[in-house]
Amino acid sequence: TVFKDTAAIKHPDWLFSGEEFAWVDSAYSVNSRTIPVHKKPASLDPKNALFDKMVAHIRVRSEHCMGALKGRFQCLRGLRATINSNNDHHNACQWISVAIIIHNLVIDIEGEQAVQYFLPAHGRLEEEIDLGYQEDEPVGINNDNNNTKRQQLVNELWNVRNS
Repeated sequence: TVFKDTAAIKHPDWLFSGEEFAWVDSAYSVNSRTIPVHKKPASLDPKNALFDKMVAHIRVRSEHCMGALKGRFQCLRGLRATINSNNDHHNACQWISVAIIIHNLVIDIEGEQAVQYFLPAHGRLEEEIDLGYQEDEPVGINNDNNNTKRQQLVNELWNVRNS
């Protein structure tokens, strides 16, 4: 429910242009700018399963990136910053940006092996703790036009893999 109040939903043109969209997990609904993996029973269809597997590879890489950042910079785990104003939000974004910049500099200096050291420091359990347990599924806009875009991507992937 929090997602529906973000800039990504309220002002998608700030973040996306043209046909751009974000891959999201199954907790989110399909809309013009977010395409989630399928839930059961749709996830059992071979076409959808292939699609979901390919999207999962993207997520794994993203999670590894976040794990390396949080492993190196413990201050990012849960980022306990009070945000009561635009200035507070800006400061939190700068804090995260500085951590990412330093992280990338360290990778450039120490190499990729340095990142691998920090990946195990922040696994699935730590990520769930950072995010907080979410019992309710977010509410979103879900209509046939949005499902059509996802199905088009599923079909394109299926055709490429089977040609």
